Amino acid sequence: MCHSGNAPTNISSGRPLQKLLDICEDEFLLRYVMTERKSTDKLQDAAERLAWEIVSTSIRLDELRSIWAKMIGITGPQWMIMTVLANAEDRSVGLPVGAVSRALRVDQSFVVTQSKLLEKKNLLRRKSSTEDARVVNLSLTEHAKKQMANLSAQRKELNEFVYADLDLRELQQLTGKMDSIKSRLEKAIARISVDL
Repeated sequence: MCHSGNAPTNISSGRPLQKLLDICEDEFLLRYVMTERKSTDKLQDAAERLAWEIVSTSIRLDELRSIWAKMIGITGPQWMIMTVLANAEDRSVGLPVGAVSRALRVDQSFVVTQSKLLEKKNLLRRKSSTEDARVVNLSLTEHAKKQMANLSAQRKELNEFVYADLDLRELQQLTGKMDSIKSRLEKAIARISVDL
């Protein structure tokens, strides 16, 4: 059983996007326990609470990506590959497989497999680099760009709803802080891994 607030309607179907916004009972109880728990180290508790909120938000973003992906007949991970390529500096050239795998923090073999599936759907182009034939560059096809453009209005409206409490400056500041936390987490992981 889940508790839901006022959810926006799906532009294409008119149905509430409750699945994305609902807070399940188990999660609500966990939040309550974490909030009410008395602690001698408030900073530690606050850090754990933030970590939980990041995980919870990530889950919902994954759900949202899966919905966008289904609208064009692909999977969530495939949508992520397309998103990385859509944000490449030179979209005509695209990005090497290795760069995409690093951006998504997945093995190169996974990107190779998924890129071949996307190529069959005429959503992605695979082309050997002119500088090094061993390097395969991935780029979006015109069909893929059109498919993503068709969703842009819905994505824009949903973003405006989700980030309604933040203006541009606050959103940029939040992004900067999250990037800083990510960098420190990477350093912390490297430090801990030395002892393993």
